[in-house]
Amino acid sequence: MTSPRLLLTLAITLLLAAGASATPITQNADLSGTIHNGENHAGSNGSNSLFLGASFVGTVLSTNGNPSTFLNADFTNANLSGANLRRGDFSGAILTGVTFSATTALRDVNFTGAVFDGVTLIASTVRDSNFSGASFLGADLSGANLWAQATWTGVIYDAATILPAGMDPAAEGMTLLVAEPQAATLLGLGLLGLALFGGPGFGRRD
Repeated sequence: MTSPRLLLTLAITLLLAAGASATPITQNADLSGTIHNGENHAGSNGSNSLFLGASFVGTVLSTNGNPSTFLNADFTNANLSGANLRRGDFSGAILTGVTFSATTALRDVNFTGAVFDGVTLIASTVRDSNFSGASFLGADLSGANLWAQATWTGVIYDAATILPAGMDPAAEGMTLLVAEPQAATLLGLGLLGLALFGGPGFGRRD
């Protein structure tokens, strides 16, 4: 029978080994497609870096006691299932198409000006996070828990965005993006206007 002390020693050894082999996250780096599952990157500065399609399943990207900075980082289509982003600064980050899960820690995060177009928040607690000026076009926010304790001023959303139950976007200071009429529609309306207001002599030369 394996003793609890031996199991603890093995667990610590595995954690240390994982940390030692972790791919460093630095500024202005291209880490697209890389795998960081289970790694600890608390305190990192990945500002202006590319993480397109990268995997951060169960990854510690930031913690309450050791926050990280990812200003303008591009996480398009990355997997952040179970990742810890708490206290991180993701201002201006691109999170389009990112995969979140119910265990992704999204509270106390600065998401000012970040882009969440097309994402789905699954039972994610966003308490005390700042989404000011962020974009949620076509996003599903129905699973955002404690949304009333987050900041949504200036958030952009559209008709395809699914808001949390009970949220009044106007009261939160959010802005509805109304799609502009297509060129063909405008042309058709213009021709219709000419036909209606041109009078009986429209198109006729005396």
